[in-house]
Amino acid sequence: MRSLSSGLLITSRSPQNDVLNGRFLRHYSLTLLLLLAATFLLLLLIEHQLKEGLVIRLKLESNILFNQLNKQLDTSFSEIKSDLRFLSEQESLHHLHELKDRESIETIIKQLWVSFAGQRTRYDQIRLLDAEGMETIRVNFNNGKPVVVEKDALQSKSKRYYFSEAITLPSGEIYVSPMDLNFERGAVELPLKPMIRFATPVVNESGQNVGVLVLNYLAEKTLEEFRRSSTGFFGNALLINSSGYPLSSPESASNWNFMFPDSPQTGTHTRHPEIWQLIKKGQRGQLMTQEGLFTFDIFNPSGRPLSKNCTSCLVILLHVPDTLIEKKLALELKETLPPLLMALLLIGLILGALLWHRDKRRAQEREISKLHGEIAHERDLFVNGPGIIVKIRNEIGWPVDYISANIQGFLNYRPQQFLNGSLCFSSIIEPTYLSQYISESEQANLQHKDIFKRSPYRLLDAQGIGRWVQDISQPIRDSQGKITHYYSHISDITALKDTEQKLKLSRDHIQRVVDTIPDPTLVIDIGNYQLLLANQAARDLYNGNRSIGKGMTCYRLSHKRDLPCTGLNDPCPIQEVMLTGKSASVRHKHFNDKGKMLFVDVRATPLFDETGTKVVQVVESHRDVTEAVELEKQLQHMANTDRLTQVFNRMKFDEELKNQIEWAHSTQNPLGLIMFDLDHFKAVNDNHGHDVGDEVLKRIVELVMCHIRKSDTLARWGGEEFMIITPLTDVFELKTIAESLREKIEELEHATVGQVTASFGGSVLKPRDTLSTLVKRVDTALYQSKQSGRNRCTVIE
Repeated sequence: MRSLSSGLLITSRSPQNDVLNGRFLRHYSLTLLLLLAATFLLLLLIEHQLKEGLVIRLKLESNILFNQLNKQLDTSFSEIKSDLRFLSEQESLHHLHELKDRESIETIIKQLWVSFAGQRTRYDQIRLLDAEGMETIRVNFNNGKPVVVEKDALQSKSKRYYFSEAITLPSGEIYVSPMDLNFERGAVELPLKPMIRFATPVVNESGQNVGVLVLNYLAEKTLEEFRRSSTGFFGNALLINSSGYPLSSPESASNWNFMFPDSPQTGTHTRHPEIWQLIKKGQRGQLMTQEGLFTFDIFNPSGRPLSKNCTSCLVILLHVPDTLIEKKLALELKETLPPLLMALLLIGLILGALLWHRDKRRAQEREISKLHGEIAHERDLFVNGPGIIVKIRNEIGWPVDYISANIQGFLNYRPQQFLNGSLCFSSIIEPTYLSQYISESEQANLQHKDIFKRSPYRLLDAQGIGRWVQDISQPIRDSQGKITHYYSHISDITALKDTEQKLKLSRDHIQRVVDTIPDPTLVIDIGNYQLLLANQAARDLYNGNRSIGKGMTCYRLSHKRDLPCTGLNDPCPIQEVMLTGKSASVRHKHFNDKGKMLFVDVRATPLFDETGTKVVQVVESHRDVTEAVELEKQLQHMANTDRLTQVFNRMKFDEELKNQIEWAHSTQNPLGLIMFDLDHFKAVNDNHGHDVGDEVLKRIVELVMCHIRKSDTLARWGGEEFMIITPLTDVFELKTIAESLREKIEELEHATVGQVTASFGGSVLKPRDTLSTLVKRVDTALYQSKQSGRNRCTVIE
């Protein structure tokens, strides 16, 4: 009978396999089509996400450069207006109309202006016009060798627009002209000399306007700084006048075309009319169009509120053309697609394996169900109850003295076969479990147990098929305590064992599915923070691809610590999930298996009990964002640091000085500020080149950094000018620091240049000081040092 059944099973497997293969091919083909459709949609989504991310990065880069250029223009023009006010506020200028001292006063003014023009190096002319517009004093820069123009060469400027505008202004107001090219003898001067004229009225002691002071600013310095700062920008950086014509742009041939009538009169107002209409509204904006990304704002050099007729206003326009964006996007897609396609191929293979496993398991379940049905027709499971009662003699082979009648329904044996000795109990125990059965019987005898429960074992039915059973046995002893018999109640646990096996297979299946998730994923018991499940990515990242032991907690695995996460700096997402019953996201510092710190975005999702109200487990997904965090830090460092000297730039310095002043005022602690400028540094650049000049700047910064305190702050103020913030420093200490640094700089030998000296100015914070008043006083002290012969220190108390 056994062999016949086996033969039937063997011959029936081939059609079942054919059915299984056909079902698998249908399921897999459908799944593959769905996967291809999902792949196409995913590619579209990835392209959209990459472009969106690229545009966000370009907007961020544009805003950073835009703020830098805006700050640069504001700083440059603020210095010019400060110079104009400084010259106009000279007391000798207000007494110039007094005839008795006019000649001596003019001499003083001329000497001051010659020195001032030589020091600043940014003004082509400094002029004083009387009330009728006639030049009374003019100093020409003369290529770095300022000279006073003789009286017979002075000209009338009464019909010039800047005189007409400035002579009627209130005292202290400043007129700023549009940026244009300088004219000489009715024609544009060559080489081109961009110019902006800053003018302010000169008043007498009665407050009447008696003349105009004019500074002809060499605007090429501003344009050069604009171009240098925008070098490396992914798009185009343009500086435009109020009419829409370019003053500085990547297309150098189009610059200044409005000054030459024969040139093509093209500009932003003709190339991008819609953008120009938005710019003319006077609001800062950033707009993404079919032509690309535009970032723009209007800058008023005079510092006054914008008006519709602001002819001196400048427009900063940053444009990233759509062609550049598409080219950049294509490169990113080229880098992204190969690993994505490999991942999709792997997913397809995994899905195929899972479908095959599922179909095969279902086929086996159908076959087992069919076999169970056939067996059900051949036996009565409920004859005399579900349990088997047996009395066994404690002899070799365990002969049976009694066995209940339902043994026939259970194992298809007749009770008489045991009672007449044809069968003994050892003959129906599966050989693999004989040693276990004997060992447990001996152990019960040694421990003198009155009743004991055996471990599960298997009995063979009449067809040789094993059945899982478990029994409770009671030893029967004689008067000497020797075991003579066993009474056993045997229960069929085959269904339970089958269920356990299915649960194990299901858990293994879930583990394999979770292992395909690329991000580290954990299932956590909220009662003790212990891990119930961890995928392959979590084991690779946190445990070096080793299995995770029982009892491991989430905080021990990812944080390498012995207590759960707490506090604002390291909040526990599980606690938040328990409080709210909703998903929570936090950013943590985790450590991999080698101890390297990682920045990780943690997403915690609750799992509820059967009622759907109580959170019993939490699923955590970890996303490594270390590279993004490091990139953010690098961008912040680049925004705050001078690229040449690697110390704070002027924008960051202004922020730091503002904070230090607020701190000093609130705590009533002293605060010092030092400004130093390298003497005759322009000559270094002119004679030896900017590369040598840059090397001198870097060596002097390294020297200064080595000789200031850790609490002090060094920043590049501009060009060859530097600032040092010295907290908790009085006047005496400030002088000592400045003099020491001056000596160190003078002693430093440079390979090509030799010795370079520096002039220092300094002051300490006063109770009513603001940032501008403190900086102005320090600048005045530096100016006095230079006027006194350079290479010296001046501290104003």
